[in-house]
Amino acid sequence: MKLSFRARLLVSLVPAVVLVLAIAGYVGADRFSRVMEDQGQQAADIHIQVARDLLADQMESVEAAARVIARDPAVSEAAPKAHGALGAALARQSGLLGLTYAAVVEPDGTVAGTSMGTKPFHTSWTYLVRGLESDQPTVSIEIVPGAELEKLGLKGALAIPVKETPNGTVVPGENEGALSIVAVVPMQSKRLVAVKTFVKDYSLVDSVVAKVGGTSTIFQRGVRVATTVTNDAGERAIGTVVSDAVRKTVLSERKAYRGEAFVVNKTYLAVYEPLKNSAGDVVGMIYVGVDKTPYARATRSFAVTMGLAALVAAAVVVLLAFNVSRVMSKPLAAVSDAAGRVATGDLTVQVPSTGYREVETLAGSFNAMTSGLRSIISQVESAVMQLRAVAGEITAASRSSAEHASLQASSVAQSTAALEELVRSFESVSAGAKHVLQIAEDALESAQDGAAHVGGTAQVMDELASSARQTAEAASAMAAVAHDIEEMTSIITNIAGRTKILALNAAIEAARAGEAGKGFAVVSSEIRGLAESVNQSAGHIDELVSNIEAAIRRLEQLAAAQAELTERAVGESHASREAFDQIVRQMQDTALAARQIAEAAAQQNRAADQVVQAMQQVSVSSQETAAAAEQLADSAGAVDAETERLIASISRFKTQ
Repeated sequence: MKLSFRARLLVSLVPAVVLVLAIAGYVGADRFSRVMEDQGQQAADIHIQVARDLLADQMESVEAAARVIARDPAVSEAAPKAHGALGAALARQSGLLGLTYAAVVEPDGTVAGTSMGTKPFHTSWTYLVRGLESDQPTVSIEIVPGAELEKLGLKGALAIPVKETPNGTVVPGENEGALSIVAVVPMQSKRLVAVKTFVKDYSLVDSVVAKVGGTSTIFQRGVRVATTVTNDAGERAIGTVVSDAVRKTVLSERKAYRGEAFVVNKTYLAVYEPLKNSAGDVVGMIYVGVDKTPYARATRSFAVTMGLAALVAAAVVVLLAFNVSRVMSKPLAAVSDAAGRVATGDLTVQVPSTGYREVETLAGSFNAMTSGLRSIISQVESAVMQLRAVAGEITAASRSSAEHASLQASSVAQSTAALEELVRSFESVSAGAKHVLQIAEDALESAQDGAAHVGGTAQVMDELASSARQTAEAASAMAAVAHDIEEMTSIITNIAGRTKILALNAAIEAARAGEAGKGFAVVSSEIRGLAESVNQSAGHIDELVSNIEAAIRRLEQLAAAQAELTERAVGESHASREAFDQIVRQMQDTALAARQIAEAAAQQNRAADQVVQAMQQVSVSSQETAAAAEQLADSAGAVDAETERLIASISRFKTQ
């Protein structure tokens, strides 16, 4: 099923515009989503920067607290063995400064006193042993060994059970010890150790969230030890492990992780940065996260808005396309209807030259085409009428020529019969001459009979001479008719040529008209075929006329010969009559006259034979002339029939 121009315009325009709107909406939504993610990630970067600053501040605070405790006389001047007084002083200062605990370590590694009130013990903590060898104060993030915590009596309080998460794998031993800020300050020959642990201490993460919002977490290796993230029960999700993807990037590859992260029960735009100890080993992570929900909500809102805008735009485009297609297809429909009427033969139809420029041009061309077709049809009709008239004249002339030829053939037949009778008479004359020689006594009677026969012969010869003259006149008349036929044939040939030119012009105009001109192209082809048929018939008529003219020339020659022979026969007839008169008057010359008569009779017999043969040829030529005239009449009738067919074909075109 072929679609109309209007349907094709709608089918091609609307999907294209809708597709463009859909692509624009998709690209816009994707771009907006990326912008939102970038903004969320920038917010997370700001959060991690705040977290780093707060962590640095907290490390400086722990170092400052260590310096304050080291300058405390109650601590610095306490006797080595008075660990009770030392412990009390350390406990008082640690509580005031927010430390987890403080301790004084002797140069040999003995922990002389702690804020926990423990008895002195020897430390095996590598970090402290290494710090005893330095006279410079140090502060770093370290993991306090579990054995150290046990000696201090803190292991149970800082113990965190590990919990599995959907995306994280539990690694045994990661919860051993306590991730802490450790400051070591020289104090005379001793070292003051100040420790602030991150385990279950939420001051840092809460301060981060208080400043910038979002969520924050401190990891000891891969286990959450302090966090603002809560589980479904509303409790802080400590003890849960980090996802394997983050573990691989931060703990194994020692790089920061930025991107989406599913934390406990929600997706965040997160930043994880490694926490390194004094030896450069990654001992934990600090995390900040920005809830992705607002950004996702904004993206969905933007996508919905874009979708609604696209739907409205698509509806507007459909309405505009409908109106535009209607405006564009209306004049084309008018041209199509007009072309249909032209195809049925109505050449009076005109298309209004209104609308956009292309339609005006098309309408003008269509009207010019119909005007040209009307002119061509009128010319062809006029030419056909002329051809019809000429065909009628040819038919009439051919019928007249056939009648004249028939009359001539009848006359020639009569002349031939007379000549045959004359031949028989000449035979009788010859026999009589012989008898005259044999029977002299009957010379007078035979002479009288011979005179009578000679008189009849003279009369017949006079009629033969008159017939010969009529034959010559008929031949001249036939020559004039043949000349008229030749002129008519030339006129027919000229008309056929003009008809072929008109048919060719019509075919060219029909080809220019395209589909609308196909019907007229068939008509032009029929006209051209008819013109070629007329041209061939005219050529055949020319050939027949040439044959007729040749026959007429032969007939004129024979008529001239017949006239000459007839004149000679008349002369001989008169001579015979004089001879017979002389026989009557002078019987003595009978023998001589008989011989002369015999000789003359023999000559007349031969001449009569020649005249009979010539008249037979004239009869054949007359018959051929009659047949040619009949054939010419039939050809003219065929031309007339073809003209009628052409008139019938043209009559279906309406030009007025």
